[in-house]
Amino acid sequence: MKELRIILALFLVQQVHAQDVSGDADKGEQLFYDFACYSCHGYGGTGRTPLSSETSGILSSESLFLTYLRLRADQNPVNPNNSMPNYGASTLSDRQALDIYAYLVALDDDPPAVADNPAMQVLLNAAKAGGKGNEN
Repeated sequence: MKELRIILALFLVQQVHAQDVSGDADKGEQLFYDFACYSCHGYGGTGRTPLSSETSGILSSESLFLTYLRLRADQNPVNPNNSMPNYGASTLSDRQALDIYAYLVALDDDPPAVADNPAMQVLLNAAKAGGKGNEN
């Protein structure tokens, strides 16, 4: 665990420059669903464990993302408090991991305004009416 912290600290301390994304975001989206990443990270990367480029340091670069996944595969057995599955190279290839990375960095965490969301308006109106909403 100490080695993982040291390596992650080194990556986070270094100056990270914008880089070209080598993965395919469309393939990455499918892999995000196939590997059930959405079950914790949400469909838009902002679930109970946020994973968007604005909130997660592991999306700073492809190399950091890939290193994190591989170290998780090595370190997770000694850290049972972390529920993220292991993703060693035999489970998720580098190519697949970089496709997922491309999908994640392409996510736009820009939800519509509440006023522009008809379903949310129905819920809000029901709440204002004391729980009696549209019942058809």
